[in-house]
Amino acid sequence: MKILLSPPIVFAFALGIGLALYRLGRAMAPTLKVTSGKGSPYACGEDATMQKAQVGYRQFYSLAIFFTVMHVAALVVTTLPAGPIAVLGIAYLAVITLAIFALVSR
Repeated sequence: MKILLSPPIVFAFALGIGLALYRLGRAMAPTLKVTSGKGSPYACGEDATMQKAQVGYRQFYSLAIFFTVMHVAALVVTTLPAGPIAVLGIAYLAVITLAIFALVSR
């Protein structure tokens, strides 16, 4: 009985159930009718014109650095011990505030 609860056996059992549900759903699904307009772009009743997108990561990196700084600041402040050393937490928050201001003001 203990072997039935081992991770490989449980994984194989869950995989089998998932596969059975997948095949059942596939058997119940209606057949696909391929048409010419099925894959064409469409926007509000008009044919959409396709343009190549310009990808810019500048805003993404600024946002990623912002969230990283905020998460590290939250981690440091919440793990500070109580007592006189907590004053250093306030100084740390002041430096973090200046860093966030410099990041946002660009």
